[in-house]
Amino acid sequence: MCYDIGVSVVNLINKLEIEVVMSTKDAMSLVGSRSKLYRMVDTGEIRKVEPSGLGFFTLDKYSDEECHFIILSKYYPKCVVSGMTALRLYELGDDYFDLIDVDILNTTNLTTSIFNVNRVSKSQYTEIVEREFPDFGINRKIQIYSPERVLFEAYKYYGEGSDSFIRALKRYRSKYLDIKRPSTQYDQIMSINKKVGGIIIQVLKVGDVSE
Repeated sequence: MCYDIGVSVVNLINKLEIEVVMSTKDAMSLVGSRSKLYRMVDTGEIRKVEPSGLGFFTLDKYSDEECHFIILSKYYPKCVVSGMTALRLYELGDDYFDLIDVDILNTTNLTTSIFNVNRVSKSQYTEIVEREFPDFGINRKIQIYSPERVLFEAYKYYGEGSDSFIRALKRYRSKYLDIKRPSTQYDQIMSINKKVGGIIIQVLKVGDVSE
């Protein structure tokens, strides 16, 4: 196959304008060879997504953090954002994350330098939604647990009765709970796990939830 270098460069840049991130394989399919691809890196037309060796390319205007979430949704569609990352995105926790916490089914394996991968059972791999988080620069939909399911991440990582756990539930009540008609969300929480759900609801029902 014969590639016109000028056309292929423009095609790749235009594609990155739309898709933000492309893998080495996908980018090479447009420019024709690895050497041409890395020549574009050398000239500053595109750049590698850090950390080095990850194997993805983007434009200079996109941050690595944004690219990591795009990589997640585009190339790892079975990963679900979980843990501290999910708590932070829903503004239920304040912890800063270096790696994106993701869950995958325990029947699969995944190793990558930008995700903290947790293998979970099918019963835990539930309440998965797709949404954007523009306040965090995530303007494309990612797979993440629902706010109700993420309350169980607060229980898991913070521990029952801890200040961070109570704070997360207070914020959920303030931001997401329908105070006038909470029964639907309470049923949703209980359907995930009755034992832990009962503990969560007990805290949510406390009248004084001011921070």
